[in-house]
Amino acid sequence: MNDSLFSDLLVLDCASFIAGPAAATMLSDFGARVIKIESPHGGDGYRMFQNLPGLPKSERDYHWALTNRNKESVALDLKDETGRQSLDALVAKADVFITNLPLPVRKRLRIGAADIRAINPAIIYASLTPYGETGPEAESTGYDATAWWARSGLMDYVRASADTPPAVSVPGMGDHMTACSLYGAIVTALYRRQQTGEGAEVGSSLMANGLWSNGLMVQAALDGADMSQRQDYRKLSPFTQTYRCGDGRWFMLTILPQAQERAWPRIAAALERTEWLEDARFATMESRHEHKEILRGEIADILASRDWSHWQAVFNDYGITCGRIAQTEDHCEDAQANESGALVDFADGTRRTVDSPLYVSGATKRVPTSAPTVGQDTDRILNEFNIGS
Repeated sequence: MNDSLFSDLLVLDCASFIAGPAAATMLSDFGARVIKIESPHGGDGYRMFQNLPGLPKSERDYHWALTNRNKESVALDLKDETGRQSLDALVAKADVFITNLPLPVRKRLRIGAADIRAINPAIIYASLTPYGETGPEAESTGYDATAWWARSGLMDYVRASADTPPAVSVPGMGDHMTACSLYGAIVTALYRRQQTGEGAEVGSSLMANGLWSNGLMVQAALDGADMSQRQDYRKLSPFTQTYRCGDGRWFMLTILPQAQERAWPRIAAALERTEWLEDARFATMESRHEHKEILRGEIADILASRDWSHWQAVFNDYGITCGRIAQTEDHCEDAQANESGALVDFADGTRRTVDSPLYVSGATKRVPTSAPTVGQDTDRILNEFNIGS
């Protein structure tokens, strides 16, 4: 018995860059067969992304490897009648069609939802757009940096003050979260199809996912909260704070107000300052707040006296919540990331990759295989489906 959930699904990835293709990758992780449709004239433009200035340099195509693992590539010119007929033949046999091409491009290429579902009414047509498919900006172009990060309010809200320049997002940061939403929409529609036999059009947008990510603050604004006063959380409490250790590593201490009274004796013991329990300045939550600058300074001095590894062990022993502020390269040797399955090996054993962030008990996830070159599987797949013969 094949215990891969989607081993009987055929998915056509007719998308570019990150969010749409990454949703297809998540399906492939659970066994779906994914055929990437690319132009024969250079393939998906995302193949060139790694060459952009400012990105880490590597001899390996790390961006392409992550987002397009497990896939097969068919090169079709959708402006050409032969290429279009080949696509239609694949659509007729597919379960899912994913695209994030701009709406005007879909219209020109005749790959909108009505076009695809006319060929295969049972197909799940998954659409990803920057701003949604209705409204004045429906046809506007966008990336996660603009439609997810900038438009959502996150880019503005994380600034330390109104005078701080806006923070640039990490490439793909919003795309990968949005891919999870599109994946969820697809599997929801597949579940409904299992019940009714009906296909569906499903979709999501970068803007909607950005608003969801910033949902607490957006809801505050919707409910009339005063958003004019930017809160610097570093000054609010010594217990929800970043601190620097003796080895230069930073970490985040997080003790919520409702847990502070119970945690206070453990904090004092962990920091080897049990005399604080008898200090009137720190006797109650109110007095600790009144003297928060003094307390924060003393805590900072103590934490700066020893390395992060020491404090991590101490806080774990005392049940105090904290988290290392990691540098990206730390994960290469991160035992937790590796042993928990967040990072997995490629099938050839030559490199690791980031796994999709979910599991289902009893369902085996595919061991990742290398991403394809442009059109490497075209002839084989067209022959397999008796297309053009």
